[in-house]
Amino acid sequence: MPEYISKLRATVVVCQAGQEQLEGSLSLSPQAEFHHGPETILERLNAPDRILPFHRREDSAVLMLTRLELEWVAAGRGVARELVCPRNYKVTREERVQVRFTSGNEVVGLLQMELPEMLNRASDFLNGEEDFFPLVTEQGIVLLNKQRVLYTRVYESSPLPVGAAGGARPAA
Repeated sequence: MPEYISKLRATVVVCQAGQEQLEGSLSLSPQAEFHHGPETILERLNAPDRILPFHRREDSAVLMLTRLELEWVAAGRGVARELVCPRNYKVTREERVQVRFTSGNEVVGLLQMELPEMLNRASDFLNGEEDFFPLVTEQGIVLLNKQRVLYTRVYESSPLPVGAAGGARPAA
């Protein structure tokens, strides 16, 4: 018989295109797969599961949300940063961006990227395999779904990667 694992609840606000925002919680594993400590919201959103159980705050109903239909997810008030993004997520580059979703909604913030030394452009980061990425906004960290992004506007040109010869890579 499978062993029952008690989950942690992280309060979140979720947005699906054309729908009202929903407040509730996602269930997180008490032990992450690749680091010490609990699973984070970002890890949960980037897991291979297609469906996420979402506990709606207003009536405690459980909704089975299709992960890739989520436009964005924001951590609720009081959720520790360690439950939003993993501690081992090392920010190597930041860029101010505006993101426009296919729904027409927009969000502006600071794109915090984790990239190897020879990559430094927003396009390098956004072409990574993960579906969701963090954006630091005035309201806090919002986790955006790349599948729902129409475009990302980068406000400044990217500098050359560390150790690159002059003019080796075009901006953004």
